Amino acid sequence: MASKATFELTAAQERLLNDMPLTFLVGFDEAKRWPISHAISWVQALDAVTVRFALTRNSHIVTILTTEKTAGLIFIEDGQSYHVLLSSIREFDPAVKPSLHLRFFEGHVEEVRNISFYGAAYAQPEITKTYDIRAAEKLDREVKESLHS
Repeated sequence: MASKATFELTAAQERLLNDMPLTFLVGFDEAKRWPISHAISWVQALDAVTVRFALTRNSHIVTILTTEKTAGLIFIEDGQSYHVLLSSIREFDPAVKPSLHLRFFEGHVEEVRNISFYGAAYAQPEITKTYDIRAAEKLDREVKESLHS
């Protein structure tokens, strides 16, 4: 479905990202000349044009982000699928450190586009933690606090 680009997140998209939904982070590996994708949930919208996210420190996409400085986020909101183009991605050191060693990034929203195909509606995927639920919830709280610090 063709859609016009907007240049910031809506209030509903900000709220959704702050609930840490399943989000796909897409970068471009220049050396290999192909895209790299990662499923993440540690994403937070600080405002309509600033998005932060956390990655495990040994993730391949960390190397890509430190050189390419652009990436895309794909998520589902209100039955539709969206792509957010982020630029000026930079690593930051949070004031509050979680118990897990992570890398933290911040990017500027350049474009938001509905990428759904015509006649489609999507359900928000449910994330099931496959390890100690209390430890997972504690880590999610720590990372969310770190992303806002």
